[in-house]
Amino acid sequence: MDVVVDGKTYAVNIPQTGLRNMGQGKSQGTDFAAMLEEQNQIKNQIMDKGFGKYVSDMQQEKLEEKIREKVLAAMGLTEEQFNALPAEQRAAIEQAIQETIQKEMMARAEENAKGKANQAVSVPLIAMK
Repeated sequence: MDVVVDGKTYAVNIPQTGLRNMGQGKSQGTDFAAMLEEQNQIKNQIMDKGFGKYVSDMQQEKLEEKIREKVLAAMGLTEEQFNALPAEQRAAIEQAIQETIQKEMMARAEENAKGKANQAVSVPLIAMK
């Protein structure tokens, strides 16, 4: 099958069985409309925040997810087991997770501040007449 993109033709080899499955729902094929919507949401976030802030936020989210997984693992819980706990216990664990995240963020901020303070700035001296 040939596909034309921006006036250029590309030969694409897609098995016919793959073509028949398109449009039959998420369970049997790819939901392209959902993928496009997700891409548009990401693009809008980047446009609103700026690329640097977007990347920073993504790194923050990944770090928070990793800390959450570690805290739950340290307690011997999976996400499913956590969700099955009574609301009071879940709230207490969520509080512990948030405290751990805050401590990690403060430690990283201090580490970054120390690193910046230790960087020497070299300024050339200019003799004036």
